[in-house]
Amino acid sequence: MRRRTRIVALTLGVLLTAVALSAALLLRDPMPHFQARRSTLATVAESAPVVEEGYALTNVRLTATSGLSLELMVRRSVVDTATGRLPLAVILGGHYTGRQAARMLGETPGVVVAAMSYPYEGNPKPDALTFLRDIPRIRKAFLDTPPAVMLAIDYLRSRPDVDTTRVEAIGVSLGAPFICVAGALDKRITRVWALHGSGGSYTPLQANMKRAIPFGPLRAVAAGVANVIINGPRLDPVRWVGDISPRSFIMVNASEDERLPKPAIDALFTAAREPKEQVWMSGLHVHADRETIARLVSIVMERVRSQPVRR
Repeated sequence: MRRRTRIVALTLGVLLTAVALSAALLLRDPMPHFQARRSTLATVAESAPVVEEGYALTNVRLTATSGLSLELMVRRSVVDTATGRLPLAVILGGHYTGRQAARMLGETPGVVVAAMSYPYEGNPKPDALTFLRDIPRIRKAFLDTPPAVMLAIDYLRSRPDVDTTRVEAIGVSLGAPFICVAGALDKRITRVWALHGSGGSYTPLQANMKRAIPFGPLRAVAAGVANVIINGPRLDPVRWVGDISPRSFIMVNASEDERLPKPAIDALFTAAREPKEQVWMSGLHVHADRETIARLVSIVMERVRSQPVRR
């Protein structure tokens, strides 16, 4: 009996050690990865512009020397073609909309807008088996997104229609944490926006799993595992947002947001340094609905035009 107990205890100790080592590996400092994947811009592939509702849309695929690649859609009003350099708004929104968010923005005259897709080519709606198989690619996509934002800015600043002194980085929902990280790292960004975003990594994950996993204890375990897999604690925007200062940081949040716990929202704003501002709007979390998007775009565009940030 004692021998069996010792064997069980030894086996459990080995398993716990393996788990601890795996967690330490998964939660290592992401900076070396960011630097390696950031590299330099190698190729640019632009489609012919297509005009829709008064805006010229250009699809662009960028590839870095590291192999990192991403797609974005650049949008500019056709009436702005002769007005020279314009402020730039780089938008990272939800995973499903990606660069197609450029088609949902409504009126944005006087601004060059670039909507990004995430650097992930797996199934956007995986079943359980597909999710397990794609875990390495999902983790890689999370870690590749901040350097992808910086790579996009490399290209966009080289365009003759962009005012390089006015670069607005806008993260919406899932995109807010990544934009905070990129904003902290890339000093070329002159103002950072977190729209319907929050701090934390585990708490938002757990809150967003409620519908898929209604059983609380199982949801807590699933969120904890997912948080480790994506290196959530290291990517928590609370760790990064303070380094955006002395550039401006603005949060826009929904007063009845059903996805983001208010303590997590408050944590991000508290961690930010001056100059910072928080704007509250009525309603629920943005769900790719045109009405909420139009309200968010109106808030951002009003500031971009009336309160330009220059160095």
